[in-house]
Amino acid sequence: MPAFRPFGFDHWIVLILTLAAVFALLANARRIRAAGDDRILRGCIATGLVINAVVAFLFYFYSGTPKLPLQLCDLALFLMAFAMVTKNRFTGELAFFWGLAGSSQAVLTPDLWTGFPSFQFCQFFFSHCAVILSAVYLTVRGRFCLSGGSVLRAFIATNLYAGAVGLFNWRYGLNFGYLAAKPGHPSILDLFGPWPYYILGEEFLTLGLFTLCYVLARGIDRLAKN
Repeated sequence: MPAFRPFGFDHWIVLILTLAAVFALLANARRIRAAGDDRILRGCIATGLVINAVVAFLFYFYSGTPKLPLQLCDLALFLMAFAMVTKNRFTGELAFFWGLAGSSQAVLTPDLWTGFPSFQFCQFFFSHCAVILSAVYLTVRGRFCLSGGSVLRAFIATNLYAGAVGLFNWRYGLNFGYLAAKPGHPSILDLFGPWPYYILGEEFLTLGLFTLCYVLARGIDRLAKN
């Protein structure tokens, strides 16, 4: 399989298609908000997200490189699937912030070694891009009821995740959440220096991205209502 090249041709195709899908959702925001019952559609999306995660787990398990779904984006996928079929406020908030902020970073700077058409490439971008589009879709539909405290709650939950996963990493010598080492490929974490200093920079980055996502959600909500 060809090696993955950040911002190579296949990467740019994924980015362009994802942006086009986002703009299509925003361009039809009022029509989507006014549409009827979408439970079947949301159920299909949730099922697709979960099936994708299960297939990935089985692939890596039988290839001899089992992976636990403990990366933030993995948890965001399951939360997004849950948010698709429920109206739990806290789950919806976390799905939105982790899905939009976390998966966007992953799509821009993927920690990926094989390019298209490898299973790893297709599965990685399908899961992350699907979570991003799901976050935008549910915002357009008005199912995320974000408030001024949403950013703080998501930020606290993220730090609780980091604390729990950090202990797990320390106990078993792993690197979930990139808390023990930076990704192998260049990423925004490179701007914040070596370990452990980049973790402090990540705190400010997370808070800034969550705030930006909240502003975007409010803007999308106004767009869908007007």
